[in-house]
Amino acid sequence: MTKQNRNVLITGGTGILGSAVTKAYLTQGDTVAVTYLFEEEVERFKQYNPDLSDNVTFLFANVTEEAEVQKTIAEFISQFGSLDVLINIVGGFVGGIPTAELEEDRWDFMMNLNLKSVFLCCKTAIPHMTAQSYGKIINVSARAGLKGEAGLSAYCVSKGGVRTLTESLAAEVMDSGVNVNAIMPSIMDTPANRESMPDEEHDRWVAPADVAKVICFLTSDDASIINGAAIPVYGRA
Repeated sequence: MTKQNRNVLITGGTGILGSAVTKAYLTQGDTVAVTYLFEEEVERFKQYNPDLSDNVTFLFANVTEEAEVQKTIAEFISQFGSLDVLINIVGGFVGGIPTAELEEDRWDFMMNLNLKSVFLCCKTAIPHMTAQSYGKIINVSARAGLKGEAGLSAYCVSKGGVRTLTESLAAEVMDSGVNVNAIMPSIMDTPANRESMPDEEHDRWVAPADVAKVICFLTSDDASIINGAAIPVYGRA
């Protein structure tokens, strides 16, 4: 099944990667809505993306709460008629703490933000997508999700969970017209990363716009045979 001018929901669409992905989908003629949790996210997005903001719908949602996810996706479908593409970008990072010293609330923060959010959004979106026999889902895992690293246990486990969750979901929907894949970034070339790592070789890092191109490809008809993949997008980083 082929669809043109699709309806795209991007969680975490106000961030650096989210903005790049939002721009990529708008450029190809899709309708885009992005979730946000704090008003300053929207204001920052509008400040740095004045050419995009008028064409984006902003939906408030705490995507770590099932009731809010259900409400947001129902609102999206009511407004646009269908949910065709879901990009799960919401996430965060806690690192540099040995597991024996890691506080429970920091562990829970990583699991909720990086993994539970993806679980809830996919769980809620998939029935709508299977009912229409069409859907594309991209989850953001990470290179760190491939193996455990010292001081990064919570982050590695949460991002590794995203990868294996993607594989399970893909196996469950493979005959329904829905594709579920993941990408695995490493260090991206963002202002925050440059500020925190000023002495690194920044030209080895991957630009968010290039990651957005991969995401767009994976949700295209040309990638319809790709399901359950975890695509490395860390370039030379």
